[in-house]
Amino acid sequence: MSGQDESARLRSYLAGQSAKLSAADLRRRVDEAAVEFFAALEPATDATARTAPSPGEWSVAEIVDHVAVTLDDVTRIMRALSSGRRPAGPMTGHAPASAATPYPELVARVRRSHAAALELLGTLDGEPHTDLRISDGDFGELNWKGFALILRLHYKDHAQQARRALETLAHS
Repeated sequence: MSGQDESARLRSYLAGQSAKLSAADLRRRVDEAAVEFFAALEPATDATARTAPSPGEWSVAEIVDHVAVTLDDVTRIMRALSSGRRPAGPMTGHAPASAATPYPELVARVRRSHAAALELLGTLDGEPHTDLRISDGDFGELNWKGFALILRLHYKDHAQQARRALETLAHS
């Protein structure tokens, strides 16, 4: 499948699922994906988490840091959109893991950010302002529900990446 086909398929999925799923459904799906992500992190020690599986690939600590940054950004965007406002500024992207921050603290940060995202989704039962959308370069026009689905996909993608990284390190 070409990159363009994959992008179209993903945009269609996000549009269809965000129209169909309730805020409670989204909250449950995001939480289920987070459970999978945190389970993938369990085998990591501080030393293995800071070791890249191969040159040019992210370490587990970098993956965790990236997930935390994305969670904070997406929660900020969902909060603004669900309040009927456009978010201030675009997504931040990836910031490399701080060498000074112990791995357990990086994981704790993701857990706090995850709790904040779930708390927000728990307040959106009336599904306010679903007509307000902003353009995301990769995913098209999205409302807050579409951004919640991105969190789910993001957790799943990075759970797989963390598992692969730890498997590679275990066999080296």
